[in-house]
Amino acid sequence: MGSFYGSVTPGTIQDADIAASANLDPTKMRHQYCSVFAQANSAAASDTGRVIHVVKGATGTVVAFRAGSIVAATGNATVTVDLKKNGTTMLSAVITLDSSNVAYILEEGTLSVTAVVAGDVLTLVIVATVGTGALPTGLFAEVVVREDA
Repeated sequence: MGSFYGSVTPGTIQDADIAASANLDPTKMRHQYCSVFAQANSAAASDTGRVIHVVKGATGTVVAFRAGSIVAATGNATVTVDLKKNGTTMLSAVITLDSSNVAYILEEGTLSVTAVVAGDVLTLVIVATVGTGALPTGLFAEVVVREDA
């Protein structure tokens, strides 16, 4: 490949135009993170609040939030899972895991806020309500964030 001198219109260089061995500097790329939280496989879901991601890039976008369990709840037991940015929910409604869910199948959260900036802290808030059944076991959740360098 020869040298090129001049200007390139933004957006005209595509993935296929860059050699796999190009060794691009990470500061010139967007980064995608998939952060996962999981409770013990055999343990009933329990109340907790945990940091799941801290934004490092100047700006970014939360592109997905999902939760599920290894064994579904029974009876009227429920678990709600919320994603918060700096203490404020990012969802239009919390994800509810109950007896209608299927083991190992992720439930997609509906994001009402997607923009993030450097220093934002994303937390996962889980509230378990036993009711007359059994709580799901092996609760897990993931958040997918794309950040600028």
